[in-house]
Amino acid sequence: MKSKTAERVIGSLDAVNQKPHGNKGRGLRKALSALLVCGAVIGQVSATPAITQGRWSTVQTSTDNFPSLDRRLERMQSARDIYAIAMENGGWDTIDREKLLREGATGPDVYAVVERLRVEYPQLENVCVQHPAMQNNVKEDCTYTEEVADAVRDFQDRHGLQVDGVVGSSTTDALNVSARQRYQQLTLNIERLQAFKPKIEESYVLVNIPEYALRYVKSGKVAFNKDVVVGKPSWKTPSFSDSIEKFVVNPEWRIPLSIATREIAPKAADNPDYFEENNIVIRKDSYVDDELIDPKSIDWEDVEPYEFDHFMVKLPHEKNPLGEVKYLFPNSHAVYVHDTPFEQWFKEPQRAASHGCIRLEDPFSLAEIIAEEQEVTRMLEDVHRARVREEPKTFHLENPLPIHLVYWTAWADEKGRINFREDIYNRDEEALEQLAAR
Repeated sequence: MKSKTAERVIGSLDAVNQKPHGNKGRGLRKALSALLVCGAVIGQVSATPAITQGRWSTVQTSTDNFPSLDRRLERMQSARDIYAIAMENGGWDTIDREKLLREGATGPDVYAVVERLRVEYPQLENVCVQHPAMQNNVKEDCTYTEEVADAVRDFQDRHGLQVDGVVGSSTTDALNVSARQRYQQLTLNIERLQAFKPKIEESYVLVNIPEYALRYVKSGKVAFNKDVVVGKPSWKTPSFSDSIEKFVVNPEWRIPLSIATREIAPKAADNPDYFEENNIVIRKDSYVDDELIDPKSIDWEDVEPYEFDHFMVKLPHEKNPLGEVKYLFPNSHAVYVHDTPFEQWFKEPQRAASHGCIRLEDPFSLAEIIAEEQEVTRMLEDVHRARVREEPKTFHLENPLPIHLVYWTAWADEKGRINFREDIYNRDEEALEQLAAR
């Protein structure tokens, strides 16, 4: 994010009266004691932060106990206030780490990590500090203790990183994001949440694209939270709201024209048996046409991008990229939620890898909760029977289920912690410029 944009967005911080200190770490600790909004033990931070005996006063309450969107916004606004104070006090020093840091390590690199984490995790306030009665070199003797590792793991979890308690390049990059940038993220995402207005008593599906997560929410409570794979940067998953109207067990994949001509045609040109090997048929005039075209009758080297008169369909099969089920909410983007045979992706912390659709971990869990919530137990029995067959079976929802695809790079989670994620589609900078221009 560009500094000029940041300055326009942030503007003046009249409510923040602390002045920068010469030593960033000492000055920041003196002003804040700790940025408690981010720690594992943190609950509700009052909308107007108050310092009580040198500490930020907090109320230990989980967001599960105050499910309204307004309360989550209050948490984010409180966090933004604290980052503003961090900015006014010079922020934090950049960590220049020379090697991987893990439990048991010692030295100045460990000290730098502890100094950075200390402003967010109060349990580290007495770790690696100089004691008047001792003549030790605090930086050289600073040790990566279990307590430090716990804070690192929580930090990694809140930033969508691999949770291993080891400070490597990804964790260092996240630690080095400035207080000013975090302030910007919160400012922008407060705007995004304010524009998000689902009725709190209704059930809906929420997909947060940068988080790679899908939630089923009922009356403001999260019924379940599953990992997803979203579109790669070259095939971005769009943000919009719609309603799931039906789902299909053993779905066919109606291959989009872009993929058919840009990806499959070149492979078919190199391999005459590509279609047979991959269980793909070519239908003449539509995706549901019974008349098929012989792939070997087409000169695939002459097929140009987006120019093809027929329709490719991948039949139900273990290699079908839609897996065993897809959830449909008809939209102009041709985006939907589906299963995937490529389960290894769910082991990765960053999961922007699809052509725009949303691949869902444990995909039948959504069908199960839909049947439970809509009190259609027979639906589940029919789903189980359909799974053993290889023919597509469509199930229509009596009550369409709202689904929201959102792009939040900062938010308060179910534990009340402030989370941040990478701006995988570079949407934040443009949105910040629009926000600044108001």
